[in-house]
Amino acid sequence: MRTIPDRKSILSLIRFRNLVIGSATVLTGSYVTINSGWNNELILNVILQMISVASFMAAGNILNDIMDIEIDKISHPLRSLPSGKISIKQAWIFTMIFSLISIISTTIGILILKSLDMDWVPLATIWFLACSLMISYEIGPTTKKYGYLGNIIIGSMLGLVIIYGAAAVGDYNNIVTLCVALMAALMGISREIVKDVHDIEGDLKWGRKTIPILIGEQNSRNLAYIIVMITVIVIMLPFMMSLGDLEYWMILFMLPTIVILIGLNGPMRTGDDKKSIDTLLISMVLGLIGFFLLDIMLPYIN
Repeated sequence: MRTIPDRKSILSLIRFRNLVIGSATVLTGSYVTINSGWNNELILNVILQMISVASFMAAGNILNDIMDIEIDKISHPLRSLPSGKISIKQAWIFTMIFSLISIISTTIGILILKSLDMDWVPLATIWFLACSLMISYEIGPTTKKYGYLGNIIIGSMLGLVIIYGAAAVGDYNNIVTLCVALMAALMGISREIVKDVHDIEGDLKWGRKTIPILIGEQNSRNLAYIIVMITVIVIMLPFMMSLGDLEYWMILFMLPTIVILIGLNGPMRTGDDKKSIDTLLISMVLGLIGFFLLDIMLPYIN
């Protein structure tokens, strides 16, 4: 085993692709929400909270792999920890480093909002809530043992990141932002259910009560697709109800996401879980891009 882990193993351990998406999600939440206009302090704060969320996610991903190393030897033997490319001790060190970065970034962000006389409580509250959920999920009472509860927690945290981005600019209760957050949360929950189907062999061995174990693999895929259809409705609602400055024709910005989500019926029906997992991630990214581009263009098309 290497004394110092190589870059590829570290990037795999922290799920670098997901970190980039998480950071972009913060940016989307802040950009869609802001009403008061940008200044240097708010721009700095959004960057800091993008770093905070990416670091938080990295720490959470590493902690998950530490706790699930025996299961991953069955379900994901090529990952950095079960394959021995990174040791448990090294993984704990990375967890502490990334956690510290997240704490420092959030603390500075709170001080920035206080200096601007803006509401900093939501930012702090969401971070502590996310931290509590992560600890309860991984360490105690280990809610991930009960798959249905774990799916809701992890999926909801994706929605929380959107609201966290809004809180970074001193707001959090914008109706459109909340709809985007609900969209991300539902996609996340659906994706977690399908991931549990994919990992059912390891979960069975270690006695977890995941949804696929409780109701069966195909029933779980069906449930995931029902949640996907609810997501499509959530995406359409802000446009159909003309919330904020949105109009019904602007739903065209979300058309790629809607089409891809509806098309998930195929891989979920045939049991192509890997494709379903990847497609849900792609559709989430496209949805965030759609809302981001729409918000950029709103001043010119209204």
